[in-house]
Amino acid sequence: MTFTLPQAWLLLLPLGLFLWRHGRRPGPPMVLRWALLVLGVGALSGPELRLANAGSDVAVVVDRSRSMPLDVDRVAQELIALVESQRRPGDRVGVITFGREARVESPLSEVGRFGGFTRPVDSEASDLSAALDAAGALIPPERTGRVLVVSDGRATGADARGATRRLAARGIAVDYRQVSRPEPALDVAVVSLDVPATVSVREPFQFSAVVQATSAVTGTVRLERDGKVLVKGPFDFKPGPNLLPLRDLLEEPGLVHYRLTVEVPGDGVPENDVGVGVLRVEGPPRVLLLTAQPSGTLANALSATGMELDVKAPFHLSLEALDGVGVVVLENVDANALGETGLNALADYVDQAGGGLVMTGGRSSFGEGGYRRSPVEPLLPVSLEMREEQRRASVAMSVLMDSSCSMGVQVPDGRTKMELAAEGVTAALTLLNANDEASVHMVDTEPHEIFPLSPVSEGLPFNQVARGFSGGGGIYVGVALSAGRKEILRSDKPTRHVVLFSDAADSEEPGDYQSTLAALREANVTVSVIGLGKPTDPDADLLREVARRGEGRIYFAEDAMSLPRIFSQETLAVARATFVDEPASMEAAPDLPLLGPLPTTGLPQVGGYNLTYLKPRANVALRTLDTNAAPVLALWPHGAGRTVALTAEVDGKYTGELREWSALRATLEAVVRWSMGRATPKEEAVVRSERQGNLLRVTLDLPPGEPMLGALPTAVLLSDDGRPGAEKPLHWEDEDRLVVEYPLTGSGTWHPVVKWGGRVLRC
Repeated sequence: MTFTLPQAWLLLLPLGLFLWRHGRRPGPPMVLRWALLVLGVGALSGPELRLANAGSDVAVVVDRSRSMPLDVDRVAQELIALVESQRRPGDRVGVITFGREARVESPLSEVGRFGGFTRPVDSEASDLSAALDAAGALIPPERTGRVLVVSDGRATGADARGATRRLAARGIAVDYRQVSRPEPALDVAVVSLDVPATVSVREPFQFSAVVQATSAVTGTVRLERDGKVLVKGPFDFKPGPNLLPLRDLLEEPGLVHYRLTVEVPGDGVPENDVGVGVLRVEGPPRVLLLTAQPSGTLANALSATGMELDVKAPFHLSLEALDGVGVVVLENVDANALGETGLNALADYVDQAGGGLVMTGGRSSFGEGGYRRSPVEPLLPVSLEMREEQRRASVAMSVLMDSSCSMGVQVPDGRTKMELAAEGVTAALTLLNANDEASVHMVDTEPHEIFPLSPVSEGLPFNQVARGFSGGGGIYVGVALSAGRKEILRSDKPTRHVVLFSDAADSEEPGDYQSTLAALREANVTVSVIGLGKPTDPDADLLREVARRGEGRIYFAEDAMSLPRIFSQETLAVARATFVDEPASMEAAPDLPLLGPLPTTGLPQVGGYNLTYLKPRANVALRTLDTNAAPVLALWPHGAGRTVALTAEVDGKYTGELREWSALRATLEAVVRWSMGRATPKEEAVVRSERQGNLLRVTLDLPPGEPMLGALPTAVLLSDDGRPGAEKPLHWEDEDRLVVEYPLTGSGTWHPVVKWGGRVLRC
């Protein structure tokens, strides 16, 4: 027998004394009165009867943030093993690991031993409060339990005492085992690097750093700006805080990163020897053109408009790179060139930060460019699906999936690489139509048939794809290709294609793959490869060679989250149904005047275009006069920003008469200026952000006396790591100021914006 509130029994003393003094009044017998008193106090104490086999739960919560000792995994595993060894019948032990976020490493279990940490953890923060809440969610309400915390106590995020009280209210005790690094004899730490939030171009400014030293010592100080060393030299640190005054002057607008590093011989904690700061250099919004043709038709046309133009080759985007950008123009850019985090950043840039996006057509754009099932697809005013009437010929496709051990590794969202690959295969095969055929094999050291070559019209067993994981050794490429050859040659479809999905760092035993590929090409079968990993991985060259000999395409998915998108891209490329490679005339549509006074007659032919479909509520300015009547120029506002789809190729094989059109420059300028939207005058409102320790404070100052109409503004805190933005309403601090605060749970660059009505104000 146990009690949730044993201190309630103390009430027996005063209540018993009261009953002894006043219990002689007429009423129930004294024995009954004493029995009722004991039963009432007992009920208040929360009695719990532990059955012999009911058991109890223990959730072990392990801090794996960067401040923990290097051997924390080993120490934690020893503690977990000790707890598991003490299990009695019915007892269960589970493990939760945490850094910036909490994750269930091992569910509650009565048997077995903890096999080690496999879940990825962002070590830049230590959210103990979230970990305790996760432990509470792990323990069912009907069972008793305890929580064992293994941490150094250096938590970030919300106050963990609130989570502890919530557990205590359920009768769940929290035990603590401190595991921390030994206190060093010498520690020199960068406490802060304080830079102004904004400066103007060519405005001299001062900033400072504070370095804390435990004893007097001489070290080296190095200050870098965007990787360039500005200052480097010796500095005599005294015990306590040391102030370092600094100054600079900047010539170009945009975000600037400062990094201060101190180097001291014998420093016991080198992890705190670096401080970073970011400031914005203000300037007019600019147009960022990403193109493989820096001197092409589009670049020349935009440079002649007088707008601030920044022309770059496609690269992995980030919100930092988009700071100060009014419009992003993608000229026939493949989605893979932007990176998976870059696609998420671009979506946040338009939806939350109010940026503009213009996408032009070509073989590397829209559906064939990999934007189907990407974060950018919802932004576009046109849909990228492949419809039945687009198909010219039926397809047979054989998919060979790597099912080796490496595919069982989890990605940050908790799914495994294999689950993402299976999702991608399913998404790709759903793009096929009833006249197509498909098969799926999973391969490690030998092929495992998930389903043979089957007509899509009979229904494909997609549910078997995810269940087919075998988890053997590394994938044998030669064996996989032989299985694909045997399967695909059973089909007589006019287009036959094999897709090999393999780990770029673990593709083994190619065997006589050259002969297999030669036989496939002789039979007019093509082979593409999707490599999971980087182009520099050990087996990347082999995968490139397979794709080259198979006369297909090669993709490298550096982020496993991109697999569903890449599988869809490959299927659209094989079907060859989303790009029209024949000339088409155009006509002006009713919404062309939205862009200004542009010509409505004498429109040129385009040599080809990406076949898309206008979304509901989107505007169309130009469309084709062929049987598709497809949008060539479509636009709409989306979220806080605006997007334009120009499905014709501006400069390339399929440009046609568009290149010589006299109104081309005026049309392109109108498109970009419309996408940029309306700038908010500075006198309307002022948004500022200020970091106070681990707290970010965002303020909105209104012009004195201006009434606040409509709903209160909201702030959105965006980060460069692709996580969804955190949106909060601002609240009044005084008659002309609204404010909101965000706890910063780790290191990184944060981008707060304020949405007020239809306007977006950037801090």
